[in-house]
Amino acid sequence: MSLPEPQELLTLPVGLYLGGVILGQAALIWYRNNQDKKLQSRRSEAGLDEQILVDHSVKLEMLRRKAILETIILLSTVVILPIILANIFTTEANALGTIFLALLLWVLISATDIAKAFLGGIAFRAFVGIRRPFQVGDRITVSGYSGKVEDIGPFFVRINTIDDDLVSIPTASLWTAPIVSANAGSKASLCVMTFHLDHSVKAKDRKAAEDQIWNAIQSSAYWDFEKPMQIYLDQERGAIVLTARAYVASTYNEALFKSDVYQAFLDFADENALPLAAAE
Repeated sequence: MSLPEPQELLTLPVGLYLGGVILGQAALIWYRNNQDKKLQSRRSEAGLDEQILVDHSVKLEMLRRKAILETIILLSTVVILPIILANIFTTEANALGTIFLALLLWVLISATDIAKAFLGGIAFRAFVGIRRPFQVGDRITVSGYSGKVEDIGPFFVRINTIDDDLVSIPTASLWTAPIVSANAGSKASLCVMTFHLDHSVKAKDRKAAEDQIWNAIQSSAYWDFEKPMQIYLDQERGAIVLTARAYVASTYNEALFKSDVYQAFLDFADENALPLAAAE
């Protein structure tokens, strides 16, 4: 989109747009002053100093209403109004777009935290819809929490953890947060399991342990037999490490899948007196 000349901005839709923004801000100022007068009146009736609240819950409720109203007015006048005007005055879309970008910059600099959070959350939801780094139903790890994505809202992304905790993470903060998706839209996901054998284990016992891991994976009801499976051998200080990589049919059953495999391996190690090593 090329930038229009200054005289091209002096159009009816641009005037309506700016007028709507100014009226919205004027209404917001009136509302703030009216609420301050009401609170001052309550203090006076209670005989309290103006620095003392009548009721902390009353003040919090007033702040909550003010924040919601500020967000509604800001989004209605700055974001929604130009879209409506652009559909009506199609030939003036270029001028409207220029003013919209200027006002959007102003919003990002001077808007309230709740408005910034909403705009950032809306932008992130649009990005998720286009690029799909994750979606509802995925099992992700973000900001130190792991679980199933229940909802991607404009303010919060809700994650249900394995402990059945519902964690709400601010959507706007995810622009800078590393996000790990276990299944990226797929039902199955890769499961990595490590087994540490003592360095004194002989070759035949090591091979038997590897076979046992293989059989335990294939015997689990949660294994996805349509995906490849590998077992790798590694030598660490004081331990021989077997790493199994297999897919669990439903990513939400990963804990049960691991439990099946580890239990079968530990039973095998106990029955055969196989020395194990601690994980580093």
